Amino acid sequence: MSGSAVPSQERLLAIIELQNALAAAALTTEEVMQLVAERAAQLVTATGALVELVDGDDMVCRAAAGSSRQVGLRRSQKSVLSGRCVAERKPVRSGDGAAICVPFFHGEYVVGAMTAVGAPKSGFTDEDTETLNLLAKIIAIPLHRTRSFPRPRKDNTHDPLTGLLNRRAFDERLTVEVARHKRYDQSFSLTVVDLDGFNTAADKLGEAACDELLRTIGAILTKSVRVMDACFRLGGAEFAIIMPGTAIDGANVLAERCRSQITEANLEGVTARLGVIEAGEESVEQLVERADAALKADR
Repeated sequence: MSGSAVPSQERLLAIIELQNALAAAALTTEEVMQLVAERAAQLVTATGALVELVDGDDMVCRAAAGSSRQVGLRRSQKSVLSGRCVAERKPVRSGDGAAICVPFFHGEYVVGAMTAVGAPKSGFTDEDTETLNLLAKIIAIPLHRTRSFPRPRKDNTHDPLTGLLNRRAFDERLTVEVARHKRYDQSFSLTVVDLDGFNTAADKLGEAACDELLRTIGAILTKSVRVMDACFRLGGAEFAIIMPGTAIDGANVLAERCRSQITEANLEGVTARLGVIEAGEESVEQLVERADAALKADR
C-alpha cells in the first residue's frame, strides 16, 4: 500500500473543518470518537467505520458509524485488522480489500486505530488510505487527551496535573484495604512505581514538557490496570497502584505490563522501577516500608 495519493481539495477542506471543530468544542471522549467514525465513513464512502483503542493486548471498539455497530466489543489484537495495524504502526488493508485501517499516534505511542469497512464497488484507493491517515494524524492529539488526560479535579483527593488520586487518597485507601484484609482475610497487592531517568529528562526538556510526560505516565497506568484497581501519584515521579483481591502473581503480571508500556512509549529514556508486594499481617507503615524495599531492590 503506497498511501502516496494526495486527497482531493474537497476532502482536505472536510478534514480542516473537523480539526477546527475539535479545537473549538469541549467534547467528551465519546463525542470525539463518534465524530471521527462518522466523518471517516463519509470521506471514503464506506458503509461503516469504527474507532478502536488499545487496551493491553486487546482492541476495544469505542465508536462506530454506519453498518459497523460494534461499540464495546473487545477482541485480541492478534485476531483483527486493527491489531495488525497497531503492530505494524502503519496503514494496512484487508486481503480482500474490503477494509482499510490507520493507526492513531501520540508521539511514539500508539493510541488505537480507525477502520473503514465496506468499500465502494471500485474498492478503496490509495487516496482513501491517505485521507484516513491524514485524518488520524490531525485528531490523534485531541483524542488522546480527552481519553487519557482527565480535566483537573478541584478537590483534595486528586492530583491536579495527572488527574490520578493523590497521596492523601492513597493513605486513606491503604488504611481501608489493610483493615479489610485483617477482618475478612481479603488479599490485595501494592505496587510502587518510580521513574528512572526523569531528572535527566527534566533538565533536558523543561517544565512544560515534563508535565506532559507525567500526564502520559498517568495515562499509561490508568489504561494498564483493571476497573477495580486504583492509581495514585504520590508526588514527583513516584506513583502507586493498589490492587484489591490480587495475589502476588497477578500483581507481578500487571506491574510488568505497566513497565513494558512505559518503555514502549519512548519517553526520553525514562523507564520504570517497580516495588511489588502482596499484603501480609502488617500495619500500613510496615506495608509501605516493604514496598519501598522492593522498589530499591528492582535495579
